[in-house]
Amino acid sequence: MAFEDCDLYGGIAGVQLPINTFDLGHGVVISKTYAHLIAPFMMAFTPAPPGKHHPPPWRAAKGGFGFDIHAQVHIPADFALLPDWFDKLNTIWWIAALLRFKSAHSVTVPVVANDAFVKGREAEEIEFWPIEIDPHRLQMIVNPSILLEKDLCWVRDYWVKGGHLMEQSKQFNMLFQSFDQSLFTRNTSLALLSLWSALEGVFSPARSELRFRVSANIASYLEDPGAGRMALQKKTAKLYDARSAVAHGMGGNEDSAFRETYNLVRRVLSRVFAENCVPTRDDLEERL
Repeated sequence: MAFEDCDLYGGIAGVQLPINTFDLGHGVVISKTYAHLIAPFMMAFTPAPPGKHHPPPWRAAKGGFGFDIHAQVHIPADFALLPDWFDKLNTIWWIAALLRFKSAHSVTVPVVANDAFVKGREAEEIEFWPIEIDPHRLQMIVNPSILLEKDLCWVRDYWVKGGHLMEQSKQFNMLFQSFDQSLFTRNTSLALLSLWSALEGVFSPARSELRFRVSANIASYLEDPGAGRMALQKKTAKLYDARSAVAHGMGGNEDSAFRETYNLVRRVLSRVFAENCVPTRDDLEERL
C-alpha cells in the first residue's frame, strides 16, 4: 500500500502526552495511544528460497531494543496541503522534528501505520513500517519528557508557515535538517561539522575570512548592537575555532562545542520561525 493512498499514523515514542487529543489544524491531530515496537534479532541457518522467508529453525539472539509509543499523529488520506507540500510521510517527520526542536529531544517516530494503533489488537489488515529505529543517538537529555500544551500550541502556530519556508529556502532547509539530524549522528565531530556547514550556508556572504564574517553575522542577527553582540561574536568565533580543529583532525573538546553550537542554531532557528523569513545578505549587512 502506498503511503499517499491511505491515512497515516505516526507512533510517537520518548514522550508522554498529558491530554487526550490536540488538533494541529488541516485535519492533523495528535492523540494518546499505546503500542510497543519490539525489535529482536533472530538467527536463521538455511538460505532463503527466492521471494520467501528463511526456513526454520530460527533462534533468538541476545539483545535487541524496543520503543514505548504513547502518542500518535494522524495525517488523513485527504490531507489538504498536498501537492505543494511534503508528502504525508515527511509531514510526520516534520511535525516530529518540530516537537524535538521545541519540546523534547527524546521524541522519535519509530513506526508508522495505516490505521490507529489501538486497532492493531484485532485488525489484521493494518500495516506497520519501521522508521526512526536507530538506538544510537546523541542524547541531549536522558529522561523522556512531557509534551506541554504550550509547546503543542507553538507547533500548531508554526508548522504550516515553517513548512512552506522549508520549501522556499534551501539554506533554511539544510540548517533545520542538520539541526534535527545531528541528534541521530553517532559521532559528535560529524554532528558539529554538519551544523557549521549549514550555518555557513546562511551566514557566509563570501568565502574569505569565514571565521569573522560568520560569527559577526550570527551575532548581529541575534543581538542588538552593544556589549551583548560583541560577547556573542567572540563566543561564536571560538565555536568556529572548535569546528576548524575538528575539520583538521585536531579536535579535543568537540562534545562541549557541539552542545553550544546546537543551542546557537536553536536560537537562529527560533528567530527565523518568529520572523517567518531567512535573513538575506542585505539583511545581514544592514544589521551589521
